[in-house]
Amino acid sequence: MRLKEKTHRKFVDFFEKISNMYQGQDFELAYSDIQRETGAASVTLKRAIQALAEDGVLDVQPGRNSRYARFKYLLTSQTIEGTMESSPEENEKTNEEINEYEQQSKDTMNENVQELLQLVDHLRRRVRNQEMSIALLQDRLAEIEDKLRKR
Repeated sequence: MRLKEKTHRKFVDFFEKISNMYQGQDFELAYSDIQRETGAASVTLKRAIQALAEDGVLDVQPGRNSRYARFKYLLTSQTIEGTMESSPEENEKTNEEINEYEQQSKDTMNENVQELLQLVDHLRRRVRNQEMSIALLQDRLAEIEDKLRKR
């Protein structure tokens, strides 16, 4: 499941912050609290948690009831273990992967910017059409008011 980069980053940052608060231990949170802190819709929240679990960023277990879940943020332990055990060749490979990921992010951002520019242009045209319609209606209304006054 693919999330937008901004949404993915928002959720990773949020869970990283909460994990640091709990000193890397697992923690229980209400979905509504996560939603409030991230500003995401409930559907986006569920998709994001599922995507982070699939990516190996989070371990998600059921909570005390359906409105809660137990989370374990896995990235901190992975990066610490990875830096201790990695060789220089693996670091180069990791740097290449990071560069590739950054390039993909830039490409995605460029696509998103182009899409937003098209949407803004479309909205401008719609607003202009509506302004013209309003002007025509105002002219017609003025004509009708003039006819009523003459009677």
